[in-house]
Amino acid sequence: MDIFFKDRKGPYPRPEAPQYPYLILQRDNWNDYSFRTLFQAFVQRDSGAESRVRLGDVKVMRKAQPRSEPTFPENLFHIPADDLVGSYCSLSSDEDYYQAIHQLGEDTAIDVLTTLQDAAFLPDVRRAFQEDECFKISLLRESSARRLLDEAGRLFGAQSQLVNSFSAKVHLEGATEPHHLTFDFGASDALLPRRIHALVGLNGVGKTQVMARLAMLLSRFSRQAERDNRSVLESEGSLEPVPSVYNVVALSFSAFDDFERPTERQGEKFSYSYCGLRTLKGRLRTEEELLLDIKDLIVNRMDDERREVLARVLTNLVKVDDLRSFVFDVTAHAQLYARLSAGQRIVLNSLSHLLSKISKRTLVMFDEPELHLHPQLLSSMMSAMGEILREFDSFAILATHSPIVVQQLPRECVQIVRRDRMKPIVLRPNFETFGENLTEIARHIFVATESDRDYRNTLEQLYEAVNYDVGRVAQIFDGRLSLNARIFLESLSNVRGGMA
Repeated sequence: MDIFFKDRKGPYPRPEAPQYPYLILQRDNWNDYSFRTLFQAFVQRDSGAESRVRLGDVKVMRKAQPRSEPTFPENLFHIPADDLVGSYCSLSSDEDYYQAIHQLGEDTAIDVLTTLQDAAFLPDVRRAFQEDECFKISLLRESSARRLLDEAGRLFGAQSQLVNSFSAKVHLEGATEPHHLTFDFGASDALLPRRIHALVGLNGVGKTQVMARLAMLLSRFSRQAERDNRSVLESEGSLEPVPSVYNVVALSFSAFDDFERPTERQGEKFSYSYCGLRTLKGRLRTEEELLLDIKDLIVNRMDDERREVLARVLTNLVKVDDLRSFVFDVTAHAQLYARLSAGQRIVLNSLSHLLSKISKRTLVMFDEPELHLHPQLLSSMMSAMGEILREFDSFAILATHSPIVVQQLPRECVQIVRRDRMKPIVLRPNFETFGENLTEIARHIFVATESDRDYRNTLEQLYEAVNYDVGRVAQIFDGRLSLNARIFLESLSNVRGGMA
């Protein structure tokens, strides 16, 4: 199918002896951070003006296209069929564009998509261009484009090819190198649970900042980038390839989180939302405000289907006689809501916000979920979150100091963040973390060295104070020492016996 060009205010092309149907690409002066890729597409089915079909906006790029240069020369009038193959790529962020192509009929639709080398329809084109800067910054600028890249091809018989595995480079101020992170969420039907990943490490290694930058990269939202009219992929880091994530939800109940907090309009534009202790202006919320948030989220931001999910996942979190009534009739249970502990309010707020905002292929960024929570409540919340993620085919990345969180994840889903002076280091555990003893996880993952002030220091001091008598140390605790503590005491005794 031949392609003809027109300027925005110029006449439609009238080629001599054309072969119908042919494509018309109307140039547009809009640019995506200096990439000039936008066109309005039409199909001319025969010679009559009434047979001209408007398809809609589409972005067309060429391989390694420089900034500020248009995709095609501005004086170009005609490109023969097949001339875009191998060097060009197209994608639309408008679902109506693909619907309009679908209505052309199967043969014409496939001809249009092939001529324009559409990345949603042609998997080889997607693979060839998905690492290109112009593709990531311009063609995938809107979250709708990322969704259509995965889904639009199915209208025309192509198989969906979701990107579940990606790497990220995150730039932090002062670091000599970027943090290199890799994530593989696996297939939706995989037996091994990979929907939740964790970043762990000591304080001061940059986990919270990394989480905030990841949220920016995945949502494309940054107030500073908006003010500077630049893409966050130009300054905050990179994604290779861009994953099949269409929505980002940030959760944090730390007073020191670095997440951007969008307005409602910005949240809708970037498919990004924030739930946490801080208001949009940075003020800390009170417990009463958190309680009001819960009521607003349940009553005004959820439909009945999502309330049903909430009632189901709260089974081990809130103990009431009629849980469904507790969720569906907030007013009738006002006193019960008022008696919720701070931890329960945070859990209920987190899950309610998540259920009000989650959609298919959402990535949840949760900074330190263990804050303010009893270990049992934390474990129950992790289970509830996992159920919600499965329900909506979604995923989560957590920054955590909790061995309980790590214990629920396979080693492939855990990354240890460290720092050598100002050089970041990211490692995988060298043992299976799923189901491992909490003491071993704390010792090896969180670097609980012998010099740390943990229970072993106290046992050593007591052992010396009672003249190296293991039995007397045990008596101090009425014979109720844990197995780990008893083993450690015996090891002290064995070492002393060997020295003797």
